[in-house]
Amino acid sequence: MRLPVRISGLLIVFLTAMTLGAQQGPELSGGGLATPNQSITRIETTAPQTTEAAPQPLGYEDEVSCFGYIGPDDEHFAASVIGGENEAEQTDFTDHNLMYLDSGYDRGLKPGDEFWLVTPGDVVYHPISSQPMGRFYQYRGRAALVCIEGRTAVVRVTKACTDIPVGVFLKPYEPVPIPLGRRLPSCAMCDPSTGKAHGRIVLTRDGVVAIGTGTDIMIDLGMAEGLQPGDQLSIYRYASGSDYGLRPQGSYWMYKPPPPGVSVPRTYLGDLAILYVGDRWSMARVIDSSRLIEIGDQVEVK
Repeated sequence: MRLPVRISGLLIVFLTAMTLGAQQGPELSGGGLATPNQSITRIETTAPQTTEAAPQPLGYEDEVSCFGYIGPDDEHFAASVIGGENEAEQTDFTDHNLMYLDSGYDRGLKPGDEFWLVTPGDVVYHPISSQPMGRFYQYRGRAALVCIEGRTAVVRVTKACTDIPVGVFLKPYEPVPIPLGRRLPSCAMCDPSTGKAHGRIVLTRDGVVAIGTGTDIMIDLGMAEGLQPGDQLSIYRYASGSDYGLRPQGSYWMYKPPPPGVSVPRTYLGDLAILYVGDRWSMARVIDSSRLIEIGDQVEVK
């Protein structure tokens, strides 16, 4: 049954009044209304997540794939480049160029093989003892095998670090991961020795003489001394004196430590991080420097 319009309007007004009365507090003895309880909504907030405290890469792809290594004086390689597709127009090769090899199935090459492109450099001599440490081999880039025959093959340059000449050697490619780590505090004046392995800077990338932050170097410590990728070392030298300190040796200025029994403070120069490790050498990146660093300066594991 449909209610008359007038009655339905009165019913709506009555229900609205009841609702408002329910929302107000209960009537007090003096005739007033109690204040309803106030509810407080708490919004829980958390601090934004950041990556500042997380481990960070200690180097870059270019540093681990375009520097080199110290190897035996007469290292043998899988193959060498004897020519290229564009040999009539160019003497050096770069990205995407095709190069021809002097080896094929006869030396165990297989389709899909990847290689470092390597050129031998000079013998590395220790800056203090003058003893040979091995020959430096420079990474020129990488290449992948495209096609292969009995005694020859074709590779394509997949990454060129610099110019790649005819005669470059091929070494089986092994990925070199970039280590992660948290930066350790730098040493300051009067900090004592850690008593861990210590050595010297023996080589720089591209023959850099003035070493600073971002310079790639090699040191005379490796797996034999327990080093691993990601380790961090302090760089230091001793203050100059009558029988030690800064001294010329050949075409370089080297730093000679004080004799046994003589104690002098260290001058801390910066920090380095190990990127990859050989048997008795390691490649590292200077991650901080406060003074000019030279070949022959000393390093110590933190």
